[in-house]
Amino acid sequence: MLESHYDKTARVDRLAVVLDEENEPTAKKAYQTHIATLACHIQPLDPSITQDIPGGFGKNFLMFSGPADIIEGDRIFIDSDEYRVIGTESLNFNGHPHQETIIRIFQS
Repeated sequence: MLESHYDKTARVDRLAVVLDEENEPTAKKAYQTHIATLACHIQPLDPSITQDIPGGFGKNFLMFSGPADIIEGDRIFIDSDEYRVIGTESLNFNGHPHQETIIRIFQS
């Protein structure tokens, strides 16, 4: 039922330790693909762009998807836009488990 509204495909990247040529961990971290494709639906959570830190503006969206391993700080890519995960919760609606994730796109 809910899945029929998933009209977008997202990629989820997560910060991970970078490995060297011998597959040993380094002190460096970089975002790497965590979930390559995730069917989802997004809708604006706020009606307008808001300021969260001095000079930092953005807009929050609510992303609905199937249950997924998503945490705060992950990056979500939908179409050509990049969002930051600022909150997520696993829910069950009438026997249909799903994930609701608050994502934020930043404006310069």
